[in-house]
Amino acid sequence: MYFFKDFHIYTLRNGGKYDFFKGSLLIEDGKIRKIFRKDSDEPFIPEGAEIIDGGFRHMIVPGFIQTHIHMCQTSHRNMAENIPLLPWLRDHIWPFEAALTKKTIGLSVIAALKELVSSGTTSVLDMGTVNHQDVIFETMGIAGFRYTGGKAMMDAGTGVPDKLLEKTSDSIDRSVRLLEKFHNTGNGLLRYAFSPRFALSCSKKLLREVRKLSDRHDILIQTHGSEHKEEVEVIRSMSGLGNIAYLDSIGALNDKTVIAHTVHPDESEISLIKDVNASIVHCPSTNLKLGSGIAPVYKYLQKGIRVGIGADGAPCNNALNIFSEMKMASLLQKGINHDASIMSAKDAVGLATINGALILGLQNITGQICENFDADMVILDMDTPQTMNFECHPTAAIVYGCDPRNVRSTMVAGRFLFRDGNFSQEIKDLERFFIEMP
Repeated sequence: MYFFKDFHIYTLRNGGKYDFFKGSLLIEDGKIRKIFRKDSDEPFIPEGAEIIDGGFRHMIVPGFIQTHIHMCQTSHRNMAENIPLLPWLRDHIWPFEAALTKKTIGLSVIAALKELVSSGTTSVLDMGTVNHQDVIFETMGIAGFRYTGGKAMMDAGTGVPDKLLEKTSDSIDRSVRLLEKFHNTGNGLLRYAFSPRFALSCSKKLLREVRKLSDRHDILIQTHGSEHKEEVEVIRSMSGLGNIAYLDSIGALNDKTVIAHTVHPDESEISLIKDVNASIVHCPSTNLKLGSGIAPVYKYLQKGIRVGIGADGAPCNNALNIFSEMKMASLLQKGINHDASIMSAKDAVGLATINGALILGLQNITGQICENFDADMVILDMDTPQTMNFECHPTAAIVYGCDPRNVRSTMVAGRFLFRDGNFSQEIKDLERFFIEMP
């Protein structure tokens, strides 16, 4: 049990308004049990609660949610530079993933986890690779991280290594077994998502069957789509359709589909995404680094499409830092539209909190500082030069000023995974375990 005393508290609410006030929080049994506002509530501190005093120099914000990431790729950071998407995948990423072992995938996801929690991320939608997905689930369960993910599904494609190329039936069977073993385990922190990689590495049969499985089990589908012009043109040459239109034409999309990137859809495909009620995930730094372009995210939001945000993988971004992604998401849309008034800091925070929770179907559990929600929270040190005058515009301070240096502590479901510069004992033990694994 924790009592957070004398903090600035910030949260977005559904509908786009934000709440910012001085107050205190009581955390009990993993939940935000009580919020006390300084000017109106008399705080009650239960006996036995650990008191954490913020001295009104720190801010509590909702834990950030990244809805597209590849934790398994982290150990290939800084090793695939200045290459566009398709050769980047075929010549670097797929051979790297094919060579992963239980030990190396464990070390990779622990490195990712340490970076994520030390920079304020408390939940992800993660696409694994084809093999060893059970290691990722088991690791996240022990760490106590809020993790939704699935094994990558790949049964077709040019240049796919033998160790990643599956038979269609095997890909489906292995995914279903992982779903049955891990979905809604770890006290509800672990959830499964079907993960067909993208149209160029998945057969029609696989994509159609995944849609049926998603409908049957009420499970998310995550995939990549319309990321790079070359990718879109290859699909158009094969099918006569754009990437998103092709997926729809074969019955692969539903309202639980999460499409990463979506940089190059045409107007009819944007309408299609809205009509299907699918979600989009913006990965601004990756799309710039791979030369893919800039997704029209503000247009998506204006049309009422759910949009989340993610850093993608370390080899195509080099950092899993949510602050740089939020800042980039806001500034890019202002720049390409020549309009300083659009895509506000509040819009950017929304991608990483309430929108992320909606995409994951966790909007009644996380994404806000709210009584009876799980205590997924980040403590930011606002007594820093880069956050001067944060009380004047707290959202701007979070998006344009904060970076991982401001993250004092990160809590998931009431447990500190990162506190005052130190990782939890579970994370330290897991890292040692994989280092010592033969």
